[in-house]
Amino acid sequence: MVPTSATIKGLFARSGNRCAFPGCDLPLVEKNDIVTGEICHIRSRGAGGPRYHPSQTDAARNDAANLILLCARHHKIVDDAPEVYTADNLCAMKKEREMPGIEVTPEIARRAELLLQKLIINVRGDLSATIHAHTFTINNAKRTNTKPVPTSDVVGGSSPHRTYLKYLIDRYQEFARAQKDREFKYPVVYQSIRNKFKANWDWVPLSCFQEVISFMQAKIDGTLIGRQHKKQGKLSYEDFERYKLAHR
Repeated sequence: MVPTSATIKGLFARSGNRCAFPGCDLPLVEKNDIVTGEICHIRSRGAGGPRYHPSQTDAARNDAANLILLCARHHKIVDDAPEVYTADNLCAMKKEREMPGIEVTPEIARRAELLLQKLIINVRGDLSATIHAHTFTINNAKRTNTKPVPTSDVVGGSSPHRTYLKYLIDRYQEFARAQKDREFKYPVVYQSIRNKFKANWDWVPLSCFQEVISFMQAKIDGTLIGRQHKKQGKLSYEDFERYKLAHR
């Protein structure tokens, strides 16, 4: 038994086509339709598998609540160390990554079907599975996964803009992690950017660059260290032009 097509379409839409592992930004399906991501069962679908729960029904095992989308590398990492990556930990990752209320467009549905077909082939263990996708690719095992290259009209496509935004993100992480009275979660700031700008941090349009850096500067200023620096007249970060001059 495998998850339904509708289940995977909804799951893929909420994932934003990105691995759910904290700090990983790899796509699940590349722009050229090569499938590099995988459907991971939080509680294994088979006895003896990682995090398997014998009382769980087959329907529950293949329900969206028990599925998380990961890149192939992180799927292997979490399944090889179930004592570290418990069901609760994976559920927390899933919650951090997924964005509710995303419409399942025809393009999302098409890519989700490619991901599902990969699972079906893996489940059956050979290439005798019936493949309903229009095309599929069998890759050489030595082929390395490639990440889509950001275009010139987004932050990631301009080295100075990308470097400065990452600098602000890292500075916020540094200040937030040092605050002992709050729970620190590494992926939260990336999720907040996605929620506000409807794109991963390095795919934010350059037309929104000033807005996104103002957003991050405000987050830095709002931390305990940021507020203390402001009272003391200290700078918590360099502005964009000064940063470019110092790091060119």
